[in-house]
Amino acid sequence: MKISKPKEWSDLERKKLSAMIRRRYGAAEIAAALHRHVGSVKRMAREMGLLLKK
Repeated sequence: MKISKPKEWSDLERKKLSAMIRRRYGAAEIAAALHRHVGSVKRMAREMGLLLKK
């Protein structure tokens, strides 16, 4: 069984994440737009010090 390495976040993805959070999008909507898992979006937002909409 092969364990895949997580895909790195590009600067453009980080900027889109930040902009979408400012526009009050939810984690699921952001994940769909960026083609990422919801957990990955939440983790990156937390690392960047951003708060997601509840």
